[in-house]
Amino acid sequence: MIRKYRKSDLSSCAAVFCEAFGAEPWYEEWTQELAETRIAELLGTPNSVGYVYVEDGEICGLMAGRRLTYLHGEEYMIDEFCVVPSLQRTGVGGKLMEHACKALEADGVAAIVLNTTKSFPAERFYRKNGFERVHGMIFMRKEL
Repeated sequence: MIRKYRKSDLSSCAAVFCEAFGAEPWYEEWTQELAETRIAELLGTPNSVGYVYVEDGEICGLMAGRRLTYLHGEEYMIDEFCVVPSLQRTGVGGKLMEHACKALEADGVAAIVLNTTKSFPAERFYRKNGFERVHGMIFMRKEL
């Protein structure tokens, strides 16, 4: 089952986040508390929209993002997308993405945008699900 994120999902979503990003190829060291803070920040604004994939009563996948106004209409910016490693490459992520795309389109969203790491499995996943690289765009960062 796929449904919209609820505030009561925070702890379960943070556990999925930690498990997914703690595994290959990311190997990130998220704590439950830090993951809960990140997800609460991402999904705690009026423009935030999240979706969860639930299997056997357990949350196994999460999409967190926000609706933003752009020139051609509203866009949905995916901030985080993750599925527990044991269900990756089983179709769960594709189903979550398809459901979210249909729901967002029905709600008037014109496009979905995201940033991801080049040449990682995530890039292949997004391409497989209809996303295209935007030529001429780069992601920049400055350490403070």
